[in-house]
Amino acid sequence: MSRGAEILGKRLRRPVVVLGIGNRWRGDDAAGPCVVDRVAGRLEGRCIDAGEAPERHLGEATAGEPGTILLVDAVDFGGATGDLAVFEEKDLPERAGTTHDTPLGVLMRYAREESGAEVVLIGIQPGSVAFGARMSEAVREGVTAVADFLVVRFAAGRVGRVCEAAGECPTGVEEGS
Repeated sequence: MSRGAEILGKRLRRPVVVLGIGNRWRGDDAAGPCVVDRVAGRLEGRCIDAGEAPERHLGEATAGEPGTILLVDAVDFGGATGDLAVFEEKDLPERAGTTHDTPLGVLMRYAREESGAEVVLIGIQPGSVAFGARMSEAVREGVTAVADFLVVRFAAGRVGRVCEAAGECPTGVEEGS
């Protein structure tokens, strides 16, 4: 089992808050908000499109008693475009490769301290984040893999039925995570 799959398997608890981070006008940077679009209304929990200013949405993300706060963002971790990686707070340097003002490690620490929730980041390796660029096919596939995983894992009390209806459970966030 990959380290990313192991982290997800051990850390994700219900209810989940999915915080999609990114700029829809900057190509692959739209990965986080696009995951939120795909899973909104399908999960046991909340889905928040935090755009470029996730710090403005931390109150909403930490409200109530979330089991997991899952950040999804385009993160330059040196992989191939569309690759997925799972990060815990301790894995992130003070300044990870994102296009946002507040470092992701700081956001994760604040969310954990305020809510007591497990806080995990799924990073999708971007290609182009140039203004006006289109999302690459590789990142679009990564978005689909993350969304499918979340729907199977956090579908509002319907995990078995989701798999039966699909004929099999979706794959994508697995051994190569």
